[in-house]
Amino acid sequence: MNSRPHEVVAGSKGFTLIEVLVAMSIVVISFVALYSGLLQMVSATTLMQEKTLATWIAYDRITELRLTDEYPDVGELEGEVEMGRINWRYVREIRATASDDIRQVIVRVAPQDDPENYIGIASGAILRRGSGSPLGRGAGNGPDGQGNANQGDTPDGINE
Repeated sequence: MNSRPHEVVAGSKGFTLIEVLVAMSIVVISFVALYSGLLQMVSATTLMQEKTLATWIAYDRITELRLTDEYPDVGELEGEVEMGRINWRYVREIRATASDDIRQVIVRVAPQDDPENYIGIASGAILRRGSGSPLGRGAGNGPDGQGNANQGDTPDGINE
């Protein structure tokens, strides 16, 4: 054998150290970009889930108010509720309107650990029962919970 341990044989093929380092750098940059994109998707999904839960809570508070026979006074009410293994804080605001028979309801919901960060909001109207309003009980809520109370002029609800 004529070859020595450190002798380069003519025509041998392989990668130089620089080529290996460049290839590894490209792979690392690709993994970092994929990881960053994955983190953004997880963050966006979590935020969408929290917004959905907060909005449900807001609409639930309005629905609870509509189901009572009470006509709410103007003012604010704060409360707490747990949904989706998260503790939430809500503020229900009742506002007067141009009509004495209608109140506007606005509910804002935030995570309990970040009470100034309202991520869910809902708005609705509450009508005074027996007000003689053509809208009936509530905006879009008839006596049977379907449509407007004054949908038809005939007993069977068919418009003529």
